[in-house]
Amino acid sequence: MTQGVKKALKRLLLGSASLTQQFPIGVRDRQSEVSVWLHGLGAPLDVTHNNVVAAARPFTIGIGIDGNADPATMRQARLSLLFREQGGGSRLLGKISLRLKEAIPVGDEQLCLFETRDCKNYCLPGARLRMYYLQHAYQRWRRRRHNPSKIQMVGREASCLLVFYICPRPVVLVSAMNGDVGNIFPMDLIGPVGTRYFSLALHTTSMAVPLLERSRRVALSSIPLERMPVAYELGMNHNNPCVDWDALPFVTTRSAAFGFPVPCFSLRVRELQIDEVRTLGSHKVFLAHTVEDQRWADGLEVFLIHGFYQAWRCRARPRADT
Repeated sequence: MTQGVKKALKRLLLGSASLTQQFPIGVRDRQSEVSVWLHGLGAPLDVTHNNVVAAARPFTIGIGIDGNADPATMRQARLSLLFREQGGGSRLLGKISLRLKEAIPVGDEQLCLFETRDCKNYCLPGARLRMYYLQHAYQRWRRRRHNPSKIQMVGREASCLLVFYICPRPVVLVSAMNGDVGNIFPMDLIGPVGTRYFSLALHTTSMAVPLLERSRRVALSSIPLERMPVAYELGMNHNNPCVDWDALPFVTTRSAAFGFPVPCFSLRVRELQIDEVRTLGSHKVFLAHTVEDQRWADGLEVFLIHGFYQAWRCRARPRADT
């Protein structure tokens, strides 16, 4: 089958919209496109700005919840996470059913870790969505054949992850130092889980993990959209134990509290003290509290969404920031 025929068949089955798993967009922090609601504990709870990925396998979602919430009650409840359009008709875009795995105290609040049961995705018509899932399952099968030792997400968990990325997720550059040894790399499995607390999840194979475990301090730099290509080049640093700061393709300055090197182009710099480190399946979770938070400039910041939501944006919100 020729490449032209393959592409035509793919467009016929999946549509013309890009359905890449990660689609970068520029939005203003805090994102206001999608709201996230936790259902099942009485009145729905708005958790738009305190839900994060804690691990990929098993797929685990962390949600910051009031410290008075009873874990025993949550284990018995039928919980779900709903993703809705903000404004307009508040249309339902996706839903993930949850089961509580663990509750971790963080200050006066708690980080509740949930495993996923199933999900619904309303961003695409049902027939096109099923075709995409078949294609995605085939790609996972090929990856398992190519690298059978690598842990892969199962189909249900992978589908839930795609729904989770209907909500725009920030991408930051993380700076860490331990003595004279330091590194800087991009991360998107990050986010607030309480009034002052943050969660960062790194794959256990990342060579940045030992540095963060020793340093116990990080600086998170928000990335302007126009600097995205440069920032993404630093993804290779997950495979390096340290970085040559003088070889970076941009100018750095020092963060206010820790004096860590951070990009001069940063829109916002948050400095965090790591309080606790946990291993959750495929990932190490770093729980930290905010020491310093400075806004340096205003502008569109790099966020990630799934191609499902981008396809919906193109149809329903043609004037959204891109």
